[in-house]
Amino acid sequence: MTCLRLAEHWQSRFRQYVVAMKPDARMLEPEFNRLANCVLTVGPEGPQSNLATWRWLRCVFKKNAPDALIIHVFGVPHLIAASAARSAGIKSLAVKAGNPPPLEIRPRRRWAAVTLGSKLLRCRIASCSTAVNEELRKLGVGMPKHSRAIPNGIDIASLSARAARSREKKEKGRTVIGMVARLDAIKDHGTLLQALSLMRPHVPDCELWIVGDGERAMALEDQARSLGVADRIKFLGNRSDVPELLGQMDVYAFSTTRAEGFGIALIEAMAAGVAIVASDVPACREVLGNGEAGLIVPPGDATKLAEAIVELLQNQELRANICAAAARRVQREYSIEKCAARWEALLFQNAPPIGPPAHQCAS
Repeated sequence: MTCLRLAEHWQSRFRQYVVAMKPDARMLEPEFNRLANCVLTVGPEGPQSNLATWRWLRCVFKKNAPDALIIHVFGVPHLIAASAARSAGIKSLAVKAGNPPPLEIRPRRRWAAVTLGSKLLRCRIASCSTAVNEELRKLGVGMPKHSRAIPNGIDIASLSARAARSREKKEKGRTVIGMVARLDAIKDHGTLLQALSLMRPHVPDCELWIVGDGERAMALEDQARSLGVADRIKFLGNRSDVPELLGQMDVYAFSTTRAEGFGIALIEAMAAGVAIVASDVPACREVLGNGEAGLIVPPGDATKLAEAIVELLQNQELRANICAAAARRVQREYSIEKCAARWEALLFQNAPPIGPPAHQCAS
């Protein structure tokens, strides 16, 4: 999604080549194909060795000869792509890091090795938040020169307008709590489901919308049944109408873990005018300005989460104040214009001013 948002913004500025390394997740392919000045290349079908992937990428890079490459996957695949890019003569490389390194020793060592490899390949690391940038630096292997935090950005005006139109059609008397996120271990939907069961005596008619899909879908559905709240939860799966769904929500509840890297759904909810309560982990605390733009509660604490949601539902003035602060903060920090300008500064900081569309940018 970050790649798509940047590609949309850069249509009139750069000639862009978007390379999907694997063909197994093609939900966004029609969106990329609709863009002007953008060519999408999808990787070969079937399993490929690392060497075969390297050779294929090098051919793609040699053919298109971009001036800069943004890699939207962090790990061994980004080292393969960066190495192929260097071999093909691409001078400016950067990779997006979307999550902090784990605390466990063995996987942490792997992250350290990947970070060191990126440093050796002179592939700058653009962390999605200051929190992730700081955690990567704690690995102790150094960072590529000019690495920095570049927060995600969104088209605020478009998202806000779509949410507002949806809100005008909202059914009166309907109370909706929502969370948009992958259903995986990094998030903490389980605590939100527990909170819903605790809230029921206070707001018996509320619904919980879970938007997203992932490996924990069945486990969460089982948990909802065991808690007796399955009749109040809608598992909506992956959706392309997230702004419209946000417009129907009264509270956005983002229950997550320390492994959260940014929480792009948070800034979408901020732009959509939905009051937010989120887990007090570094990434959420950063995005919400230490509680300025949303309530923060201890991670994994269903009781505190339930209390905060009920407070927002019952206190209209508090909800309005939080939404106003969130609107100011998202406009100030998380617009796609500001995000794109930060990427350009990272990629071309030693180059002369860029004129449209002489430079090519591959993502």
